Amino acid sequence: MKKKISACAFGALLAVAWVPAAVAHADQNDQEFAEYLSSHGINLGSPAQAVNMARVMCQDLDAGYTQKDEIDQLTGSHKLTQAQAETFIGAATADYCPAKHSPSKPSGG
Repeated sequence: MKKKISACAFGALLAVAWVPAAVAHADQNDQEFAEYLSSHGINLGSPAQAVNMARVMCQDLDAGYTQKDEIDQLTGSHKLTQAQAETFIGAATADYCPAKHSPSKPSGG
């Protein structure tokens, strides 16, 4: 019985140790995404708002919306230029969407 309790405690300890690493990776990805947008003159509010928009956009693409639909929304509602909207979509699909939507983040200059 004592070995079983020790094994459970060890398993729980490992689980707790891994969670911060996963969260730190997500935070790093989110931070890099926000910095990428900022370096291209794209301001969609806070970094958390930009990440949320990227995730929602991925859900839209999964639901059947096109990248053109997303560009139209970004240039209309969010007042981005065509180039900024395309950059956002490229970065968002590379960082947050399944591989079927985008192979890589655009290098853009």
